[in-house]
Amino acid sequence: MKTLLLFDIDGTLLGAEDASRKAIKKTFQELYGIERSIDEISFTGRTDPGIFRDVANTLLGKTLSDQELARVSERYLALLPDELRRLTSFRLMPGVKRLLSLLADIKDVILGLETGNLETAAYMKLERGGIEGHFTLGGFGSDSNDRAGIVRTAIERARQLNHETIPEENIFLIGDSTYDIAAGRELGINTLAVCTGHTTPDILLAESPSCLLPDLSDTGYFLLCIGA
Repeated sequence: MKTLLLFDIDGTLLGAEDASRKAIKKTFQELYGIERSIDEISFTGRTDPGIFRDVANTLLGKTLSDQELARVSERYLALLPDELRRLTSFRLMPGVKRLLSLLADIKDVILGLETGNLETAAYMKLERGGIEGHFTLGGFGSDSNDRAGIVRTAIERARQLNHETIPEENIFLIGDSTYDIAAGRELGINTLAVCTGHTTPDILLAESPSCLLPDLSDTGYFLLCIGA
């Protein structure tokens, strides 16, 4: 029977938030003439469309129409590659490359994504880190504004692609925020919380994840957590 591992991206697999912030800020500067900082907007556990709406509400005092949201998304995706290339602080989190290579060699393990990034943005970030080839499916911020909805979409896609029902006990969500843990709990799947994002270990632990890991460098403990 197959095991499905769904990884969050920002704060879990890699660090690229500054590139996203710069691209979003430039997007709103170009489209709306906004010069103010967007540092007050939280990115943790959020979807790209949700962040765009928050920026518009906070800095413009308006709600983006569907057409405006599409325009913002398009410009953001056009600006993001250059920001990722210029980002000197870009990093893969500890142990990521080694863990993904190890998991790729384990029979019946499926690697997927659950992320608030727009799908195109998600793969831009993975490509910057040289790990895009490990993932063939996922749920994205372009699928749902709700984290549980994103995860549900990823699970459905995995089941469709593999032509079988993957039971909830064989599904593991790996993320760095309380939003990830809450989504896993809502869907009745396992959650592995990693302490490489902006959320402190005590806050993550209070959400009762299935396992709590400092980072992804201890492959032995990770495999123990997923029962491999």
